[in-house]
Amino acid sequence: MIEKVWKYIEQEHMIEEGDCVVAGVSGGADSVCLLLVLLELRKKIAMDLRAVHINHLIREDAAKDAAYVEQLCFAHNIPFTLVEEDVEKLAQESHCSTEEAGRMVRYCAFEKELGSKKGKIAVAHNKNDTCETFLFHLFRGSSLKGLSGIRPIRDRIIRPLLCLDRKEIEAFLKERNVDYCIDSTNLEDNYTRNKIRHHIMETAEKEICPESVNHIYNACERISEAYDLIEDLARQGYMDCVTVAKTEEKEKYHINQERFLRLHRTIQGYVLMEVLSKAAGSRKDIESIHIRQVGELMNKQCGKMVELPYHLYAKRDYAGIYITQKEIQKSDSIGLEEQRILITDTIENTAIGEQKWIQARILQKKDIDLQNIPQKKYTKWIDYDKIKDNLVVRTRRPGDYLTVNTLNQRKTLKAYFVDNKIPQEERSRIFLVAEGNHIIWIVGGRISSYYKVSESTEHILCLSFIDEAITREKDCEN
Repeated sequence: MIEKVWKYIEQEHMIEEGDCVVAGVSGGADSVCLLLVLLELRKKIAMDLRAVHINHLIREDAAKDAAYVEQLCFAHNIPFTLVEEDVEKLAQESHCSTEEAGRMVRYCAFEKELGSKKGKIAVAHNKNDTCETFLFHLFRGSSLKGLSGIRPIRDRIIRPLLCLDRKEIEAFLKERNVDYCIDSTNLEDNYTRNKIRHHIMETAEKEICPESVNHIYNACERISEAYDLIEDLARQGYMDCVTVAKTEEKEKYHINQERFLRLHRTIQGYVLMEVLSKAAGSRKDIESIHIRQVGELMNKQCGKMVELPYHLYAKRDYAGIYITQKEIQKSDSIGLEEQRILITDTIENTAIGEQKWIQARILQKKDIDLQNIPQKKYTKWIDYDKIKDNLVVRTRRPGDYLTVNTLNQRKTLKAYFVDNKIPQEERSRIFLVAEGNHIIWIVGGRISSYYKVSESTEHILCLSFIDEAITREKDCEN
């Protein structure tokens, strides 16, 4: 059996020469077997072996287990550390189950013992534990990842006994005449895993198939391999169709529809899970229903949205779906208060925000060449002679329109935004130069045809948008 475990350790690259290996030893059959196997393996590979025992202060007889493990370590000259923690109290304070609190205490103690030393934390999970985990996740509802059982390595945690079943472990201890502790809580049906162990697995082995444990374990390995493949494909799919725009406060994840729909349906689900978990900062509470809701947005019209956990929302736009925090959407309703644009014979600046302003100046036709009207994104020439009222800069309002051709046919501002695929959440943040409801200039975009400079124009109003965060010369594209 020692050779079997050694080959498994080599196959999974669990331990390196000179590692410090911290073994979690409860005193039960599995952990005692782990400690003795590691002792034997020190003959094959040099390691600094240490043991940590946790007393959860739940059972009255728990101190006996601690004493047994301490004596076992003393007999084999292994450094021993005892940690005592009121797990039930911690569970109440942390609003979690006793099992989860115990797990947190154990791994925290193991990590503290290992510290910054090069090495691993060895725990005594075996094939039976993998089967129980598989069934637990299957009954509770799980993704493919949950059905892949227990991994041999996770971060600094190794599980050298995963290649053994419980019968092999007990036979090993019996052969060596080694006693071990029996946790009385493991004999009760208070915990879900105990019910699976005592009723389902025992029945399966006795009445269905004696090799049930091995068959389930092998199925978990195949599922794990399939999951690894899917993860690789999902990672490629994510890189191909997801872009991330970062601001000072939030991140906005955009999923390109065309590229996303090329993916296999299964991979699509994993890509969406990756996006949601990254946006949320956690996979907890992200469920299949949320994946389905976001996926269904791809077939809905622009502007449709769904609410998600962690204050996230997903919204359909022209190119696909974006996912971000709700707080970003709040700014949609915040408009710029109307600011009158000052126009005199000199250059005038109208402030419209922090480090932003509209600059206006009058040009005489006789002083310019109409063949060289600037076609810049943030600088426009307007026929000043056609302006009859005050000019203002503001954000959109109901009834806004502009003219779109030489016949001065009107188009609503909303229709313009739709036709030009301006995302809905950005529309209320676009600055507009207006005369009443007539939009003269969509800042950063086009001007109304009615106000274009022509041969009959005598006076030209030059408007420029200035933002210290961008260089004015960047607006050379339009």
